Amino acid sequence: MINKFACVLCVLLSSVTFITMAQQIDQIGKKGGVTLGGGISANQVYRSDAQQGINPYAMVLAGNINTSLYGVSVPLSFAWSNNQWSYTQPFNQFTMSPSYKWVTAHLGWTTMSFSPYSLNGHSFAGVGVDVKPNTKFSISAMYGRLLIATKGDTLQGVDPQYKRMGGGFKTKYTFSFGEIGVHFFNATDETTKPVEYIDSLGIVPQDNMVLGTTFSVRPFERLSLNGEVSMSSLSNDKRISSATDFGGAATFQYAAVKTDLTYSTSIGSVGAGVEYVEPGYNTLGSYYMVNDFVSYTLNLATVLVNGKVNAAATLGVRESNLSKQSETDQQDVVTNLNVGFVPSEKVSFNLTYSNFYNYSFIRPLFDETNVHTSYELLDTLHFTQISENIALNGNWMMKDTEAQKHTLNGGVNWQQATQTQSDAVENSNSSFINGSGGYSWGLVKQDFSLGLNLNYSRNTMPDNISEAYGPILSIRKGLFNKTLLNNMSVSWNGTYVDKLKNGNVITARWGTNYTLKKQHRLNFSLAWSQRNRLIGPSVSYTTATLGYSYQFSLKKKTNNE
Repeated sequence: MINKFACVLCVLLSSVTFITMAQQIDQIGKKGGVTLGGGISANQVYRSDAQQGINPYAMVLAGNINTSLYGVSVPLSFAWSNNQWSYTQPFNQFTMSPSYKWVTAHLGWTTMSFSPYSLNGHSFAGVGVDVKPNTKFSISAMYGRLLIATKGDTLQGVDPQYKRMGGGFKTKYTFSFGEIGVHFFNATDETTKPVEYIDSLGIVPQDNMVLGTTFSVRPFERLSLNGEVSMSSLSNDKRISSATDFGGAATFQYAAVKTDLTYSTSIGSVGAGVEYVEPGYNTLGSYYMVNDFVSYTLNLATVLVNGKVNAAATLGVRESNLSKQSETDQQDVVTNLNVGFVPSEKVSFNLTYSNFYNYSFIRPLFDETNVHTSYELLDTLHFTQISENIALNGNWMMKDTEAQKHTLNGGVNWQQATQTQSDAVENSNSSFINGSGGYSWGLVKQDFSLGLNLNYSRNTMPDNISEAYGPILSIRKGLFNKTLLNNMSVSWNGTYVDKLKNGNVITARWGTNYTLKKQHRLNFSLAWSQRNRLIGPSVSYTTATLGYSYQFSLKKKTNNE
């Protein structure tokens, strides 16, 4: 009962603080005038390969408008389409963020982050606010719908879900030698309108409450101590017990702690950190959460060779399976390394390595090469847990004059996937390699460029190995003082399964953009692909896009200016 009262009291105090500060907003200024700017675009997309029952024609409307009325800024952005494009992530969205001095509101679809263990980048439809009246105190708050109730789609592997509402706040106060903050978040599934058949799939309504604090202390100029403690109370079935029913049969409490100590020197910094996330820790304010581990790390950063080498490293030990639910205990040496090497103004290299757990959307270069529209690459939230990642990139500006530019670049990325704590098991125990390299040549005065790239993708799955590789030739030419831009590309990719060729894909694109008076832009693009299979018929399809966009800026001054 005391804990319940403490949580309610925190919410009430934050509300009173917000109302008090909101009443302090002074009268809108008399100077500044009225300004209106932004852009609006409309695109029509036609696909010849639309499935039966799906409209092959799609309209996409998008825009951003920023209005300033005597010091009050009101940014507005929206996107609408008669095609959803992605099942799990809504495309039609509206966002408005009016601000005046130290107050900013967020209305519509937006994202906010309070803590990695609380609300962490989860999109919601509702209202949010950021208030910072001075350099010492700030507060952020939100309330809205995190998930919409859906029946799911078994054909696409999407489970049904309850409607989920959430709200919370984050405060921070800065003093002379540090800062302290408090965050609170609550999310709950609504069961007033139960989703059909959801119980038969084992999906139950959840309820979650997270309360935490952060701190940063600088006892000396070069020394800093940072930390965070968060507690999450999670009900696995709110029909049995809620998140505030701490002794309930379906409610469990978990803890997460993170702290680090850093000392800065003239040539870099050195520090140490500890992170502990209790087994079972989860928050409904984040799409993915890694728990059941403790890690001890040593952090180093330095600049060498007169600034030509920048290096940062995190070394440590991570122990997982703290709950002893797995058959084997795990103790790993964890490493995060980033090295940048710039031997000259024309040559640069970058190497990164990490075996910390993170989530990534797996998208082979093969998909990006053959996609017809950018809407097909929308994030569908089907992320994969990555346990190891290596990336190496290099760039060489071979020639850079007023007449010509010659550039050589290349890169390779390797990822090891695990799926120990995620529902998306389709990439379990898999590895992915994406590599690309190319050469580009440009004539500056003629506004002409030519590029040749080679791409390679390899996905090693538990049951097979799939590969795709091939070249891409691209040409770009500007005409009529760069008002008419033309782009053309042709790519060929051979596809292989277990080193046996199973077909190839040829994709050709042509696009043109015409700009009139720097405000109006007309664009047209045409993409054609043909998939040739060794077994089965070949398939070809075409996508055409026609669009118009308008950029504007208006300003009206007052008599006082």
